[in-house]
Amino acid sequence: MKRLASIFVMLFTCSLLLAASAVAADNVLNLTNIQTDKIFKTQTISDLEAKKIQEKSKKFLDKREISIVTLSGKINHFGYDITQVPPRPINYHATVAGVSVWIAEYPFTRYLNFQSDNTGWWTITIIKFKNHDLNFSFVYEKQGWVTTKSNVINVTDEDNLDIAIQFIDPLYYYGFLRGAVEAMIGTPIVNAMVVTVGKSWGSMHSDLLPHGDPGATVSSIPVLTYPETVGPIYFNEYVQPDPSYPYTSVDGGVTWINVPLNSYCVTAHKDEVNYETVKFRVTRQDVKTGVELYIASPPDSVQGDNDSDPGEW
Repeated sequence: MKRLASIFVMLFTCSLLLAASAVAADNVLNLTNIQTDKIFKTQTISDLEAKKIQEKSKKFLDKREISIVTLSGKINHFGYDITQVPPRPINYHATVAGVSVWIAEYPFTRYLNFQSDNTGWWTITIIKFKNHDLNFSFVYEKQGWVTTKSNVINVTDEDNLDIAIQFIDPLYYYGFLRGAVEAMIGTPIVNAMVVTVGKSWGSMHSDLLPHGDPGATVSSIPVLTYPETVGPIYFNEYVQPDPSYPYTSVDGGVTWINVPLNSYCVTAHKDEVNYETVKFRVTRQDVKTGVELYIASPPDSVQGDNDSDPGEW
């Protein structure tokens, strides 16, 4: 029975790799919604046997320089509830179910039916070549909502279980925010690129708020200039774009409006603080698939090494 189970696991693992040949690209062998632990075990064997088989299977993959990596993230429901008078911020812990998640660099993943569950979480398992990092931009798509694309996330051989996105409420965006910003800047919005300049501990998975690092300025390479692009516009303490702010508030948000097709590296600047650089890809394919917002959310945004308390410089 144990040998049979081992053979089954090896065959199952190999079948995943063989099935991937039809969609293999770069260093990705396969993308699947099968959980990592499920790849190595069946319901017909005990936990102890499963553990031994899992170890053997991992050794089998190690010899072939293959890694199995789990990516998982939470989709945060962001914005204001404009059905209330006056409008109130949507609960920080609110999430969005039924959002399709796919990888822009691998367009076929749009049809693999990766979705957020009732808790707002999604999971994708990657079978990839070991020691070859990958760059993924996640697209978040749901009927009636604002199609959103993340910044580029580096995928290593280690699991990444804390990916996050601020998925803006469609009533708030289409019913208030977009019109208000268009009136403010005097031009229609085609797209917007948004980052959060944050503390070292800042994360959508943390209740520490506000997680922005106040007093920082931002820059992009290539430089985004007016009148083609409006920005950077810093967000005020009420999470609203405010052209009167010369640098980040405690919210940490920054946006550029109407960003041309290109790849952009964005970082921040403040005395005695070092910041990460995030990369966005704004592509012609994004236009075809209806991407309107490009958002980098903590902990994968412009994080700095400032570890001061919430709201402090």
